[in-house]
Amino acid sequence: MTRIRIAAAIAAVLTCLALQSGVLAPLAISAAISLPAVLVAAVALSDGPGAGIALGFAAGLIADLGSTHPAGVLALTWMGIGMVCGLAADRKSVRADAVIAATLCAVAASLATMLLTLLNADGASLTLAASQFLPTILGDGVLALVLVPLVRRAVRADVLRAPRGPVVLLGVDS
Repeated sequence: MTRIRIAAAIAAVLTCLALQSGVLAPLAISAAISLPAVLVAAVALSDGPGAGIALGFAAGLIADLGSTHPAGVLALTWMGIGMVCGLAADRKSVRADAVIAATLCAVAASLATMLLTLLNADGASLTLAASQFLPTILGDGVLALVLVPLVRRAVRADVLRAPRGPVVLLGVDS
């Protein structure tokens, strides 16, 4: 992992959180559409479960600490998205990966709402989780169709990759 890659991940997460709170949240009144969750899914689909788990936990924790619900709910949920998307990746078809991302993000949003219901969080209910599922999967699907190819291209960019030089073992060039 390079410093440039870490900086890019931090910038992407902060940008997604800002866009989520400033643009998407007011527009998605009746859905739990989540741009950061779709970002986590897209990174996991491109880079595997390890990157998805790490980014999901970090992004979720930042989002949890900036919200009023119990801390850890989004970190746990988005970490799960990262793991499952990383394991379920098609990596050949952008459309298939977008469907995987949208479906898992919508299921995770419903599960998070159910968890918040169990924790007696304000505004969370099982009825809300069920009624938001279809609008959430459609909204996350639109976001995934845009974000999955962009993330795939960014992750594979030479600028974000570690330099590949000769491997040196015990002072011997190989």
